[in-house]
Amino acid sequence: MIPTPGPAWLRDVALAHRGLHGPDGPPENSLPAFAAARAAGHGVELDVRLAADGVPVVVHDADLGRVAGRTDRVAATPSAALAAVPLGGDPEAGGVPTLAAVLAALPDVPVMVELKHDGVRLGGLEAAVAPVVAAHRGPVCVASFHPGAVTWFRRHAPEVVRVLTLTHAPERGVPRWVARLLAERAVVRAAAPHALSHDVRGLPTGLTDVWRAAGGPVYAWTVRDSDGLAAARAHADAPIFETVRP
Repeated sequence: MIPTPGPAWLRDVALAHRGLHGPDGPPENSLPAFAAARAAGHGVELDVRLAADGVPVVVHDADLGRVAGRTDRVAATPSAALAAVPLGGDPEAGGVPTLAAVLAALPDVPVMVELKHDGVRLGGLEAAVAPVVAAHRGPVCVASFHPGAVTWFRRHAPEVVRVLTLTHAPERGVPRWVARLLAERAVVRAAAPHALSHDVRGLPTGLTDVWRAAGGPVYAWTVRDSDGLAAARAHADAPIFETVRP
């Protein structure tokens, strides 16, 4: 298992999970949260989905219930309408931003773009994200739990930096068969990522130990306390964090 060589920042830049956000700060995945991460000298991890008009937008959930108290489904709502919904009910936070707008606001900040899939269907989100990421001149990578999504980029947009996200247990929206496959080295070889991103609660693993021994970088997600930070420092190269600062 030989890691694909990637940029140096994958090994040493801490990423703020959905930006620097919190109960007393800007909402997650908002332009102010990303600006706060940039001002603090951190990179950014964010989530992307397709709006109804095929535009990649930055939001974690399939609907706006948790982030805006509304029932609108992202896939059924045009990007302009999503941008008009105040995140966290705060007009100053703005609405759901497009991926292009976020990357334009982060010209010099490392960004991890995590592709959010509700099922196993591939192609639409990847094809929409690829040109936006490829046009960005700053440090950026794409990441996914779905090995097929990472493989899509290897085949169709090999110039884009790829990260395979791994978990020690199935997350919501991750089919169990996908979660099982993620533990297999053959899947990692097929996806040929530049880095792995592993749930900090499952570190260390034989897979990540072999990967790091071969020179491949590992991110630890999501680090929220001192124990998680210690595990990330011991068994990964950099954290994806919130609540606790690295």
